[in-house]
Formats: sequence, structure tokens, C-alpha cells
Amino acid sequence: MKWTKYIVIFGGLCLSNLGPSVGLAQPKHQVAPPDGTASLEGTVQDGQTQKSIAGAIVMAKNQAGVIYTQQVTNADGSFQLKLDPKLPYIISTKAEGYGTTDEQLAFTSGSTNRLFGKTILLFRINSKPVSTTTASPVHATTSTVVSPPPARPATTPPVSEQPAVSNTSVVQTSRVTPPKTLDAKVVYTPPPIVAAAGKTTQLQALQFVQSKAELLPDAQPALDQLLAFMRDHATAEIELAGHTDNQGDFDENLKLSKQRVELVKDYLVKNGIAANRVTTRGYGPTRPIASNNSENTRKLNRRVEMTVLKE
Repeated sequence: MKWTKYIVIFGGLCLSNLGPSVGLAQPKHQVAPPDGTASLEGTVQDGQTQKSIAGAIVMAKNQAGVIYTQQVTNADGSFQLKLDPKLPYIISTKAEGYGTTDEQLAFTSGSTNRLFGKTILLFRINSKPVSTTTASPVHATTSTVVSPPPARPATTPPVSEQPAVSNTSVVQTSRVTPPKTLDAKVVYTPPPIVAAAGKTTQLQALQFVQSKAELLPDAQPALDQLLAFMRDHATAEIELAGHTDNQGDFDENLKLSKQRVELVKDYLVKNGIAANRVTTRGYGPTRPIASNNSENTRKLNRRVEMTVLKE
């Protein structure tokens, strides 16, 4: 009986030690984010109707495809992911009836605590954005329908007869053509800038012409939001930092990054912001946040970031 008791006790100890090992053997599917993370905030929309998509799944994966975190979008299509700002990610988004999208994401630096205003567009599986090759047949069909039918007499008034013949085709054309103008990069207006002293915010929408200190037209809403921030915070002082990738001459990239943020500063000054409230620095390629080995990641290094020095 004594031997039996010892065996039972020894067996119980062995089983208790197996508990952690079994837990570690589970498949790595999701890694819990640490405390003190940064946030990625945005919305998921239908690429054609621009309507919010509720119930979409937004996932942040590492480069090996392991899911770091994920969230289902709210009724208004919004989401917020808590991420480690020191790591690059692949943001994968999917929804029922839509094709899945994947895109690279990296924060500007380890001190960045928020990236907001992100818009993710999904397209239905049975529809695609209108391209040049698909637009041509549509216009050709419309012109053919509008022309008077050759079987009718020449004296028949074309205006009164044609609507009954071409009504269906015209309606179809009006449904297909508009998505060509629904480009989120054109109509997108970033949300108001909210930044605390000492925190760095990436101004993603400030994009420039390649290799030039010249802003793209799409950057105007972001400029206006930055101007509004400076006007709403009359005593705030900021630093604008310009960054480039490693392509081209090192000294030229340093010069270009400085010229670009000076261009942004000039816009603020011309609109009534005191010059001494805006400091500029050009870091060129010296502070990358992603690999420079491919264009998909190099573009993450071409950026402008803002730090509030004084509130």
C-alpha cells in the first residue's frame, strides 16, 4: 500500500509538470501585444460605393505571416489595432463577398504612438475598379445606342424615340462609369491632428513628387489639417522632420528631405503661422523604419513626421 501511494504522488507531479509543455505546443496563430503599444486607426470601405463595411476582419501579421492582432470592424466600418511601433507589419483585410487585400505598414519610429485616418478599400469579388480597357467598350456601346436606329424613317424625331430604346443601356452605363472618379486618394480628407507634447505623429498624407521638393495635389487636405492644428493651438511649437529612402546620392537626399519640410513650413508661414513656431530637420536616409531592399518597403521610409515640442 505504501508503494502504491508513492507511485500515485509521483504520477501526479509528472502530470502537473506537463501542463506548460502542452500549452507551448499549441500552434502559433496570434501573439498578444505588449503594454504601451501604438495604435493604428481607420475605416474599411467598399471601393465602389465608398460605404463603410461592418464585420470586416483587419489583421496585422508579421513578415512570416503570423497574426499579431486582429479586429472585426464596427457598424461604421471603423477599427483600432494595438501594435508594437518598432515592428513592420502586413495589414490583411477581408470581408464576406470581397477580395482580400494585403499592404505593408511601419510606424515612423519606436516613439510614434498613433497612426490614424487609414482608409482600406475592398472590392467585391465579382466586380473590379473600372480600368482603361473596360471603359472603352462601355463608351462604344453608348454611342451606338444613342445613334438613330437605321430601320426607322429619317423623319422620325430621334429625341422622342431614343429614350425608350436606349433607356436600359444608359442606366447600366451610369452605374459603371462613376467608380472611375471615386478615387479615395483624391477625395480623402484626413481627420484633425491630435498630438501631445513630446509625441511623434506620422503625416502620411503629405506626399511629394518623386525626387523633388514639390507636393502632390492629394497633399492639400493634409496641409489644411496641419494649418488648422497650428491655429487651434496658438502656443504650440512643432518640429517637422523629413526622411527619404537610400536611393540616389546621400548628400542630395539629405538636402531634399530638408527642402521638403521647408516647403511645408513655408505654407504654414504664408497662412499666418509665426516662423519661430516651426522647426525643420532633414534626416535623409539616416533613419529608416523599413527595409530599402524593395519599393514596397522603401516607400515607408519616404515620410514627414511631426513632433510637438511645446503645447
